[in-house]
This record gives sequence, structure tokens and C-alpha cells, in this order.
Amino acid sequence: MATTVLDPLAGPAVPGTGAPVPARERVLGVNEWLPAGEHIRWQGAPDARALARHLLFVRPLAAYFASMIAWWMVANRATIATAAFWTTVAVQVALSALVIGGARALARWIAQSATYAVTDRRLVLRLGIILPLTVNLPLRYIEGAKVKRFADGTGQIALQLRTQERLAWLVLFPHVRPFSFSRPEPLLRGLVDADRVGAVLREAVLAVPADAPDAVVAPPVSA
Repeated sequence: MATTVLDPLAGPAVPGTGAPVPARERVLGVNEWLPAGEHIRWQGAPDARALARHLLFVRPLAAYFASMIAWWMVANRATIATAAFWTTVAVQVALSALVIGGARALARWIAQSATYAVTDRRLVLRLGIILPLTVNLPLRYIEGAKVKRFADGTGQIALQLRTQERLAWLVLFPHVRPFSFSRPEPLLRGLVDADRVGAVLREAVLAVPADAPDAVVAPPVSA
């Protein structure tokens, strides 16, 4: 869990009134402070290794390259004693390693550029490698959530929004459920504690009154 940033300008009291100034919080990577009285229940970022495995599929990719190289070696075993044979193998291995290394680097960039946060009013998604943007989802827009767990202990949470509330699929990508084009579902990827995050999100959604005003929520998408 990431550390909550508190507003350093929040003083002990409002001049002339004696009333304390409410401490405000800020989601990591987001410039704007949350409104006074709104608190962060959880915030974190995707795990880069989980993204590499379950978003970019580096393990199946590595298995595919290994099988193709092995097939080529078997098919050309008659020339195994030649320099050309091993030169070709070396080139194939190097190219495969380059692709897999690039996928792992991309996973790290995606993880470093993303922040997920659950407050008592909204879900905040800070996304984007080249063009960062912030997606604010009022919790009352969330109709359901599905937690998926993987064998390595990580997981992800897909969110179902109210029918009338839609976000552009490309705006959320890759933090969106694949192929959900007609009704995009935000996807919290690479969570090392998906069950706990799901529980926090559920409690936060249930605690929000059905008639909670949208005035406390920033625009849905901002740069």
C-alpha cells in the first residue's frame, strides 16, 4: 500500500474562527488534492511481474520462441556441425530475448505510470505512459466487481458500471477488460493483494448513500 500524501498547507485552525483546518489527502501522481473530508481507503500500483505474466504473456511467449528454435534445430540437424547452424541459433535466441526483454520493460513502464486509489467517494485511476490522465469514478456508479486470482498469488478486479455510465475503451487501455468494447469495464491489474483490495472496494461502495451528490467528484477524465 502506498503512503498517503497529506496537504502541507493544512494548518491547525482557521484564522478568526478557531476551527481546525481539515487535513486533505492526495492520490500519488495526481496534482489535485481531494476535497476536505474525503479520505483514501487504499492506493497502490500494479505489480510489474504480474503485468508481464498476465497482460503481456511473457511465459507463453518464451515457450513459443523456445519451441520454434527447437523445431528449427531438429529440422536442420544435418548441418549441426557447421558454424552457420550455430550462428543462426544464436541470432534466433538473441532476437527472442530482445522481444521478451522488451515486453518486461513495457510491463515496468505500465506499472510505474499507473496508480489505483479507493477513497470513500470515488475510484481514481491514474494512467498513461506518454500522456498521463486521471479517471475519476464515483463509487455509486459501480454496480459490481469480479475478482480473478492467478496461480502466482496475484489477481485483478473487473468493475461493472451502470449502463448509462460509459468510458472510452481506448482511454482505459490496458487497464480495461479485453474485448468489452460496447460496455467497457475498468480493470485493476497486477494486484498482489486482490482479495483485500476487493474487500476495501466493496465496503467503500456499500458505505456510499445512493443519493450521494456528484459535486464531490472531479470530472471523469482529466489530464
